[in-house]
Amino acid sequence: MLPESVKNRIHANQDAMLQTLSELIAIPSVATPQPQSSDFPYGKPCADALHYMLQELQQLGMTCKNYDCHMGAADWDPSLPPHLGILCHLDVVPAVASNWSSDPFTAKIRDNCVYGRGAIDDKGPAVAVLYALRAIREAGIPLRKNIRFLLGCNEENGSTDLEYHLQKDTMPPQVFTPDGSYPLIHLEKGMLRLTFSKATSDQIEQFEAGTAPNAVPADASAVLADGQKQTYSGTAAHASTPESGDNAITGLLAQLTQQSDFPDCTALSRLFPHGCTDGSGLGIACADEESGALTCVCSMLQFQHGQIHGCVDIRYPISVTKETVLQKVQDAFATYGFYCEAQIQSDPHHTPKDTPLVQDLLAVYEEQTGQPGACIAIGGGTYVHDIPGGVAFGMEYPGWDYHMHGDDEFLPIDQLIQNTEMMAAAILRICQ
Repeated sequence: MLPESVKNRIHANQDAMLQTLSELIAIPSVATPQPQSSDFPYGKPCADALHYMLQELQQLGMTCKNYDCHMGAADWDPSLPPHLGILCHLDVVPAVASNWSSDPFTAKIRDNCVYGRGAIDDKGPAVAVLYALRAIREAGIPLRKNIRFLLGCNEENGSTDLEYHLQKDTMPPQVFTPDGSYPLIHLEKGMLRLTFSKATSDQIEQFEAGTAPNAVPADASAVLADGQKQTYSGTAAHASTPESGDNAITGLLAQLTQQSDFPDCTALSRLFPHGCTDGSGLGIACADEESGALTCVCSMLQFQHGQIHGCVDIRYPISVTKETVLQKVQDAFATYGFYCEAQIQSDPHHTPKDTPLVQDLLAVYEEQTGQPGACIAIGGGTYVHDIPGGVAFGMEYPGWDYHMHGDDEFLPIDQLIQNTEMMAAAILRICQ
């Protein structure tokens, strides 16, 4: 269990912790989509956030290095090789201020929660790690193994910060990120993102649906050649959990094929039956015990000027290969005369349950919460997707909606304290 001396220091530092989180939230570190300069590859605010955290860690007595404002690293004991890496990111997604109850880049405390962009993703977790390290240092507890705290600046835009860092340095043998969910994420499905196209003679002037390739579209509309307009209202969802949504594309396709003779709409409706999310229409349905089922979403579709263009998002389990899935999809499309090609091909990420890191972190979760620890498989990706042996450990607790990436993102203060204790317990178990 966590030593009382460490726990006491965490609670004594609560006000300082909230101040640090507030100052970090105040830096609007939305990464720019294109490199700005050699000094500020993701924009000055991201560099400012990194400088701020590295300064805090240096004051703590850690040895810090800035990898050209792509990523920073802080070592507990640089005389030892890094054994445990904790990976957080300081960039955040954009926020539409008018949709928030308060300024997204001014931390506000309401109902014992901190509101602000990055509170849960991923500035709150970064502050929890910082103050876990501080409590261990202040309690005078030595570490036998070196911990390296890694802070990135471009996780939300493709993790090019991590790619840059790996060109300059290696990762510790054990790595986790508190940028996911508890108890522990050990498996992330592979992803295929495909586009398809075809010249069509269907009497449809325009069909528009979908705004993002990784989302179930909520609305779809079509204007027929006779001027009639057809619409369908569904429910949006993330492409990794399509069963929680109602796909407006497949709904409208089914509606159109019941009313008129549209051969290409009929073909697409067969490939993507309404309500089907397992890829059965494409012949790719499969599942395994660890990963769960394959998911498949037609996420974007457009008919215009006699051409059809669409997008498909597939998350596949570890029991199949991307090559097998891709070939089956292309064959299914070719049956109806569609051309299909892959835009993104990402292998699954899988860290076995019996690895020491997984077992240690699950034991920490059980000790700190009194709840059983179990591994989770997800369809989405975390910051450690391309790090062999990496896992996601926290900070989201089961059953909570923190409005991550949404309006009024928040983090309960008591959970900030609990997570700081969790991070401290993990560090001590692995490195003491």
